[in-house]
Amino acid sequence: MSDPTEPSKATLQFMTDMADIGHPATIDGDRILYDVDAIGGPRVGQFITTGVSVSEVQGWPLTPPHWIHLPENITFPGTNVDVTDCPPGWRRHSRDFSFTDMSVPPALAWLRHVRGQMSMIIPMAA
Repeated sequence: MSDPTEPSKATLQFMTDMADIGHPATIDGDRILYDVDAIGGPRVGQFITTGVSVSEVQGWPLTPPHWIHLPENITFPGTNVDVTDCPPGWRRHSRDFSFTDMSVPPALAWLRHVRGQMSMIIPMAA
């Protein structure tokens, strides 16, 4: 049995950058998970576990991730979904994003993007 592959420099940088803004991240298989506090939408005030594929942060910080991983009970109107790098019960959602304000640290820009996306999720049925 061999040792697990060591995280790449870019993976470690993404995780360090997220921790530096108060959102520590952990590797979970092929993805990186962290909690985001919803600042709007149907889950305002709640923390939501979300993540990105490890493969998507290999260009970090120059290239941000594209897909947001979420439990399958959280979805958006008009989204593309698949299950790449997702365990059972999870989906990843295509949510386009690019860094446009270089005065903001990349992890903070990413966190703001994810928070904004959380404000658009579809409310859970009663």
